[in-house]
Amino acid sequence: MIYSKTVFADRNRLPAQPLGKFNSVSALPATGAEIAFLGRSNSGKSSLLATLLQTQKAPQVSSRPGSTRLIQLFQLGSKPDQSRLTLADFPGYGYAQSSAAFRKRFAEFLGEYITRREGIKAICLVMDCRRKVEDEEREISSIMKARHIPTILCLNKADQLNQSETAKIRKEYAENRDFFEIMLVSAKERTNLDYLRNYIASLG
Repeated sequence: MIYSKTVFADRNRLPAQPLGKFNSVSALPATGAEIAFLGRSNSGKSSLLATLLQTQKAPQVSSRPGSTRLIQLFQLGSKPDQSRLTLADFPGYGYAQSSAAFRKRFAEFLGEYITRREGIKAICLVMDCRRKVEDEEREISSIMKARHIPTILCLNKADQLNQSETAKIRKEYAENRDFFEIMLVSAKERTNLDYLRNYIASLG
């Protein structure tokens, strides 16, 4: 598990261009390579992505869990270039008050993306660090392993933990091999994000 006290500086943010919001996989434009950001509603996924990127139009962050229903694409670099790495911000999954129709549509949406989208280089799976890994996260990890796509588990909201809780989580995940990498991060406090930033930059 990656854990530190490093505060993520503005100078390290990744320049990116928004490519738009899309309601279907077939509507997504062609890109050279992609990293998808997935996570449960209210995991802080879009806030994490907004912290990492320097862009004129930041990822949509809502105070209402489950309200984001579109994929937002951001292409790295100061100008749009189809050959550059693109980051895909997915709508959150697992929100209890989402309609059954939306939950079903999201599952189909994600399945189509994973099986049909070319050039997926990695999955960044964002989870509230106070939650336990559940069936959805295990299933995503299993699918990615079968396709030889690394999954980075970002345990977000680490600022909500005290010292003993942090130690407990580090011990709990020390021997976990379900994910390519596990990080304890805080989008709010902008801590422990250097590894993820550098990993993304290396793929672009």
